[in-house]
Amino acid sequence: MAIRSRNKTSAEFSSASISDIVFLLLIYFMLTASFVKQSSLKVELPQGESVKPSEGKNYVTITADQTYAWNNQLLDTRDDLVPFIEEVLQDDDLENDVISLRLDRDAVVDDAVFVMDVVAKNDGKVFILTKKR
Repeated sequence: MAIRSRNKTSAEFSSASISDIVFLLLIYFMLTASFVKQSSLKVELPQGESVKPSEGKNYVTITADQTYAWNNQLLDTRDDLVPFIEEVLQDDDLENDVISLRLDRDAVVDDAVFVMDVVAKNDGKVFILTKKR
């Protein structure tokens, strides 16, 4: 009497688990990627030793020749920054309460103090961006 096996081996495999793994890897790399904000103005950032910089969604750029920009929008004077900063800080979104300051290392300190003062009056926070040593 011959014993027959009920289980037959199949040459097919399910690719559902592979697509799940690829999807999870895609999510992982999207969440851990560092997004770099590039501005149209070229500034030479001062050096710092901060391990983990915390950037806000909005940023002010000040160059050595006193050119001002809000995000990527060039402005005529530093007083033109005030309405932009006030609008962002007075909304209900707490993530917008952080303003990044991209300041050229040869820029006038008075300009940085002006921005910090406007942000402080509106209960916001300022992070000065530096480059790593």
